[in-house]
Parts: sequence; structure tokens; C-alpha cells
Amino acid sequence: MVRSTLKKRICFVIFGIFLMSILGPNLIFYIIPGSNPYGIISEGVAAEDPEVDFSDLPSIDYDYLNDLWYNPKIEMLVIVPPGLPGFKSAVEPLVEWKNQKGVKTIILDNYTAYPGADNPERIRNMIKSYYEKENIRWVLLCGDAQNDLIPIRYVYNPDVLRYGQGKTEDIPGEYDKPTDFYYADLTGNWDEDGDGNYGENANDNSNGVDEIDWTPEVYVGRLPAGDAAELEVMINKTLKYETNPDVGQWMNQMLLAGGISDLISEEPPDGEDESRLTEYITQHYTKQETNYTHLVNFVSYEPSQPYTSLTPTSFENNFNDGYSTVIFAGHGSPTLFTDKEDTYYTSSKANNPLNYDKPSLIYADACSTSAYDATDDNIGELLIKSQDAGAIGYIGGLRTTWYYTDDTNLEKLNRGNAKLFWKEFFVNKKFQQGRALYDSKVAYMQSDYYIEGDGSINYDFERKQILTYCLLGDPEVDIYTNVPKNASNPFVDPIYAGQLYTTVIMDNNSDPVPYARVYLTSSNGLSRTVYADKNGRLSMRVHSNPNLTYNATITGHNLILSTFNFTTNSDSLNPVFLDESCDPKDPSVSDEICFKVDVQDSESGLEKVFLLKGEKEDDFEEFDYYTMFNSFKDEEGEYKAFIDKLDPGTHYFLIVARDWANNYEILEDSDFEIAIEDPITTYALIIGSIIIIGAVASSIFVMLKGNRKYHEIIERLS
Repeated sequence: MVRSTLKKRICFVIFGIFLMSILGPNLIFYIIPGSNPYGIISEGVAAEDPEVDFSDLPSIDYDYLNDLWYNPKIEMLVIVPPGLPGFKSAVEPLVEWKNQKGVKTIILDNYTAYPGADNPERIRNMIKSYYEKENIRWVLLCGDAQNDLIPIRYVYNPDVLRYGQGKTEDIPGEYDKPTDFYYADLTGNWDEDGDGNYGENANDNSNGVDEIDWTPEVYVGRLPAGDAAELEVMINKTLKYETNPDVGQWMNQMLLAGGISDLISEEPPDGEDESRLTEYITQHYTKQETNYTHLVNFVSYEPSQPYTSLTPTSFENNFNDGYSTVIFAGHGSPTLFTDKEDTYYTSSKANNPLNYDKPSLIYADACSTSAYDATDDNIGELLIKSQDAGAIGYIGGLRTTWYYTDDTNLEKLNRGNAKLFWKEFFVNKKFQQGRALYDSKVAYMQSDYYIEGDGSINYDFERKQILTYCLLGDPEVDIYTNVPKNASNPFVDPIYAGQLYTTVIMDNNSDPVPYARVYLTSSNGLSRTVYADKNGRLSMRVHSNPNLTYNATITGHNLILSTFNFTTNSDSLNPVFLDESCDPKDPSVSDEICFKVDVQDSESGLEKVFLLKGEKEDDFEEFDYYTMFNSFKDEEGEYKAFIDKLDPGTHYFLIVARDWANNYEILEDSDFEIAIEDPITTYALIIGSIIIIGAVASSIFVMLKGNRKYHEIIERLS
């Protein structure tokens, strides 16, 4: 019995030793887990101490910089009908101007060479191909939709038939409705189920899929020319507006006209007054940016002063005086601006507008005033075609549009669309007419009315609102809100080759210019266009070649084209380290270690900061390196690198900073020599192993001694 128990103990101990030998290393591994969050990028070889062979660090990506400067992307497409050389000749002066100010633009007349079931799809596929390989933002369609010179897309949308309570469209056709939004939204093919009905909602699509993505990739406008002569008139008006306008206070004026949508007898208890909308626009958007004239007709909602009565005479006289921007809110048809009490403007008036050299951006919050696919005698088309008068841009419905009664928050359908257009224009400073239109469509679909309220793109009438309001005019044109000024010179400070140069583009009144454009060229073939942000702040990476002279052309909102030049300097100064730290000071195998430096470069700017890890003191013949990161994404300040748990032993680090001129600076610090002690678990394992081995030896000794005594007893008994 005793002998059996002892043998079991001996076997258990031996098995324990065997198990420890197998699991010991893994046990230590699981106690100190971890991995480097940034990863070792590569290994390099250092030159003789204290030099470091910088060629073994990753080189500066000058290829990317060269591509920006030597291969600028196309930004705008001007599309004309194939086989009509007069159209191409008519647009060439506009294209030349676009390229002069830095909007790289090309003319396309070969859409029939692209695949597609019909010409609209071929045009869209052509636009899509340039969008995918270039940087296009703007598309100008030059040709009338009525005779299919540049055809429009008809989408399946029987909104009036389904929701109009017996009413019909002003223009015949209850199922298929026109839109140029098709050329802006380039995702998908708009006919997911292949039944020939484009743009179906999920309920009409045989697979239950909405055939429209609803996110425009480009900004689209149209010049609805029936022939080259009409196109030339619109091109010349656009060029004059941008390059040689009739400068005056009309540029700082907005005309707002709000009519009656429903009488009290039709919509109890208080009718529907569009003066509520036009007043909101004046109070929240317009008066902060421009002067205005407010014309109203109302049955119950009297807006705040100042306002003037809306009559046919007051509207026509004010419009002919010249205003930079105009909104009419009421009812409409292809030939009329109306409300429930009167008619304020007609196509016959639009055929001969008197606002010479003062063309307006006009937003018609009404039905069918721009049915340019069906008739040439519509107000929108007549005003955009008018020579040196009428409209520089016209936004109106191609078919019936919708409004809700009692929409006092002005968030739904016509009112929501109009309100958000002018918010994008005035508040978000998107003064380019195509940008304001398409961004306001996105803003509408992202509004609280859609996110939290009853708005839904599944309703035909909601889809119609997004699709039917299209732009006649050049989408890239910047609309005046004041008398234009020259830009002030933003290049007064020294500029170094490779530098990320940051400045604010301002006019000579020291007002920032939102989304200003700076077109840079040099004598050796460099060219690049960069844009400021909403507040006029511009950041651009100068090319790395020093001693280059650049010509800078600045254009933008309320700016006269202004030119400046500067020459880049060579950067001969190394980066400078201001502070450094390593935390924790005495790390263990379980600690993550943070290296932190404060570094700056006063000329070309920092390109990279590296942390190098060597295995021997003052010996970096071989090293691993890590890229340090700046959380603020600028080129100066605090850079960090995190090294995951190190193995026991001594590790050596140094930090290298490099600027865009390829100048280096090395930081060595005694704190960067890190000794990692063996963890206590290692010592515990060793001590435990010694104790176990001792116990085993003692047990064996006792067993052997017991066996000897046992044999002695047997011998005595025998």
C-alpha cells in the first residue's frame, strides 16, 4: 500500500516536470501578449556609427507630387452634338476661358462611340468614364432636349396620376417624366430590372429595388440650343458675365416674390401664402450677404417690413431693373408665373427681357416653367437664350411640382427644396449655381424631414421634386453677390520647394473668398489648380524643384481675375527637435511604450519622422524602423510611436526627422536606451522547477532507502 502510493506520487511529479517543460515558454507568451499596432515597416542597414544610411529608409514619394503637377486632371466636360461642327466652334471660347482660369476643360462630341441602349445612356457612360479616370466635377450639355440634340432621360414616375386626385400634367405624358439628374448620378444604370422603365421606385421595380442611387457625382447644367447661333448667344453671355460684367449695385441685389398658393376659401382656415417662404429666406439668408427687394401678395400671413405689393407691374419693373438673384414662389406653367389671384410674368415678357447686361440667377418655385424638353416657348428657355439679358442661370420644374399645406416649417417638397437651395447658396457659400442646386438636393434628402419626419424617396411626388428641378446655364459659373474686387497677394511670405504652403485667399478689402481657385503654372511645364475651403483657407504642396518661378491666377466669388508670381527657395536647414519623452520610464515586458517628440521644420516642412530600433549600443548597422504619426495631420508639433511589449534585454532607439527637401536630423537620448527585466514569472518558474526537482530527488532517495530496508527485512525473515 505504501509502495503503491509512493510510486503514484513519483509518476505525478515526473509528469508535472514534463508538462512544465512543454508549457513553460507558452505560459510566458500568454502572460505578455501583444503586437505592434503600426507594424515594422522594413529593415535597414546603418552606416558606421554615428551615421545612419538614410537610403535604407523609405524614399519621399515625389512621384505622387510630380503627378499632381505634370498631369492635372480634367475638371469639366462640355458636351456638344456629334456631326455639328458649328456647335463645337461656338463653345471653344468658353472652353479657352475655363482653361485660362484653371478649370481644365475639354469638348466632347463623340458620345455615339460609347456603349448604351440609347443615346442618353451613351452620354451618361461617356461622362462616367471620365469621372472614373479623371477628376470631373462639372458637365455642361450644349444642345436642346426637345429635338434630341442632347437628349434627356425620361424616368417612370406617374405621380400626378397616382396622387393628383384627377389632375393631369401641364405637359402631356402621365408616366414618363424628364430629368437631367440622370447625367449627374452616375451610380448604377437606372434600369435594374431591364424593363425599359428607367428610375423606378422599389414598388415598381420587379426586384423590389430602387433604381436610383440619389447621390450626384457631378454638377450638370444645360444650354438648350437648337442651333449653333443660339448656342453662341448663350456662350457669349456667359463669357461676358464672368470676364467683363456691367459692374454695379445690381450685383448686390436679390428680388424675392411670394404669391398666394391657396385662397382661404380653398384651404381653410388661413390659405397658403408663399410670403412665409420668401420672408424666411430674407431674414435667415439674404440680408447677411446682400440687399433685397421683397414683393408679396398674401391672404393671411403678412411678412415683416419692408415689403412691396406683388403685382404684374412691380415684378416686371423690378426684374428689368436688374438683380443678381431672383426667386419667384407661387404657381406656374411653361408660359406663366401666377398665383391664385393674378399673373405676374409671361413667356412673351421673357422673350424680350429688359435687364440688359444684368442677367440673373432665377429660381422658380412653381410648376412646369422650364419644360425645355417639350417646347421652346417656356419661360426658363426664353430667359436663358436671351442675348445679354434674362437669366445667367434658370432653375425651374420641367413638370408639375408639389407642396404641402400648413408646412409652416418650410421643410417639405417645393418649400423645403427652395429654402435649402438658398441656404446652400448664402450660408454655405456655394455660389456656383450648379453646386448650390445639386448640394441642396442632397441636403433635402438628409434633412430632418427625411430622417425623422414623413419624407420618403419611395413616394413618386418626392422623387419628382429631386428630378424635375434642373439647371439651364453653366453649372460652374459663380454668381455675384457684390461688386467684384481684386484679390490681395497671398504669396508675400517666403515659399520653399516642397513646402505645404497655407494661406487665406482674400480680396483687397481683406474679406476671405470662399472656395477661391488658384491656378499655378511655371516655365518648365508645371501646372496645378488648388481650391480654398469655405473660409478661404488654402493649402497646397509646392513642387520639390527649387528656384522655380510660378504664375498664380486667382479667381472666385466676387473676384476680378488677379495674377501674381513667386519664386521658390531652396531649403538648407534641418528639422529641429524641441522636446522628447519616453513613457513609461522603466517599462516591463507587459508595458506598451510611447515615444513622443516635438519637432518642427521652418522651411519646406516635415515629410516623415521615424523611430529606429537597434540591438547594440551606439551600433545601428542594422535597425528596424517605425513611422511616427502626428494626430493633428499637420507638419509640425507632436509625433508619436507606440512600441508593443518588448522582450527582456536592452533595446536602443533613436529618432530621425526628414523634411521635404530631404534634410535629416537625428535625435539620440539616454532615455531611449531601454532595459527590460526578466518578468517575475520567469524567476518563479525557475525556483519552482528547482523545488520540484529537489522534491523528486528527495522522493527517489526515500524510495530507494525504503526499498533497501524492505529487502533487508525479507532477507531476515527468510
